[in-house]
Amino acid sequence: MILVDARCTILPERRSDFVREVREIIPLVRREAGCIRYEFMADVGDAEVFHFIEVWESQKHLDDHLVLPHMQEYFATTTPWHAAPTVLFIYETSSSRSITMSG
Repeated sequence: MILVDARCTILPERRSDFVREVREIIPLVRREAGCIRYEFMADVGDAEVFHFIEVWESQKHLDDHLVLPHMQEYFATTTPWHAAPTVLFIYETSSSRSITMSG
């Protein structure tokens, strides 16, 4: 299993454009083969930073995701809006589990 935290820093004047584009791709990505989880969130410490938290069944699924036409179109549209290169933190895990924590 592959866990990705993709950190994007967006130009302030393009923030709303970026969010609009992301909202369009989320349903497409979530339907892709091998996508276990795909979440988008704003960084609470920096208004220009966003994170994609992704979980993929395998590296191959992640690699396939990155070259799909809707992702290539998304990259072509949004890359000029970045204030810095996107940083991907990629973790490979052998398993995961869920627990419920109480107060």
